[in-house]
Amino acid sequence: MMNYLNTYRRYACDINRVNREALNDPEGFVCMTENVFRYDLGLIAEQVLNTPAKRHVILLSGPSSSGKTTSALKLSDEFGRHGVDVNHISMDDFYLGKDFVKKLPDGKPDFESVDALDIPMIKQTITDLTEKGEAIIPQYDFGCSARKTETKHISTSGDSVIIIEGIHALNPIFSEGMSKESVMKIYVSVKQGIKENEDYVLTNREIRFIRRLIRDRNFRNTEPEYLLILWDSIVDGEMKYIRPYRYTSDFTINSIHIYEPCVFRNIALETLKNIKCDEKYRSFINKLITSLERFQSIDSRFVPDDSLIREFIGGGCYSY
Repeated sequence: MMNYLNTYRRYACDINRVNREALNDPEGFVCMTENVFRYDLGLIAEQVLNTPAKRHVILLSGPSSSGKTTSALKLSDEFGRHGVDVNHISMDDFYLGKDFVKKLPDGKPDFESVDALDIPMIKQTITDLTEKGEAIIPQYDFGCSARKTETKHISTSGDSVIIIEGIHALNPIFSEGMSKESVMKIYVSVKQGIKENEDYVLTNREIRFIRRLIRDRNFRNTEPEYLLILWDSIVDGEMKYIRPYRYTSDFTINSIHIYEPCVFRNIALETLKNIKCDEKYRSFINKLITSLERFQSIDSRFVPDDSLIREFIGGGCYSY
């Protein structure tokens, strides 16, 4: 059933207003945005804890570069402020690896499919944590696109929260058989783009592409040209495997940080200008360059170390 009460914060997303704030008070602009995001996560934490359950299980999903991981970590901080123990599990650690993933018609591995994950192990982990209070989970190396030999033991106390985060977390295959009272579902995504009047300067999907471009270059050993090739299959996977379940969530988080293009301007432009790509991608890249150049720059030093934006630019306090 569609959750008609599931709403999210909407921002005034006009480029002229963004640039005015960035020019006049960049630090205050960043601080205001961060405080609002933290406030919204705090409200969700309170609502979860107001629902009686021995162990709360939160299934947190969203498309690529929506900020799922930092949202989960910051939500963990909010539960911590209430004195509640939290275990955060990333479904990324349950990838089977490039040698065990089905291929798309063009021969590329289909990492967007739920079948790219070790589904039985994820379900067993959830069962072990909720029933036994402990589990052994794998670790994944994105640089090698393979599972590490090391594993991690996690345990949880009686009254606790378990946050399971990943692009497929809302797939019903993972919640079947679980008590509805103990499970909360959260969908995270960039829900807005930035406009000038009625025309988009950057769409929400383009913002996510820029986020991933920066993160993959810095932390996942992925060249920008390879991301360009993958992007269509990533978006196709979202349409098939993620978006169909977004309306089943109890909460939706709009993860846009309205100042972020001002920070990305300096970080992403050089990379975009140096991309060597086929002609079919050139208009897309040129559009991103032209759009980013329109934003007033904000120095990344104003971005706090616990910001969701640090997931992409680095220098944050969380480990990913």
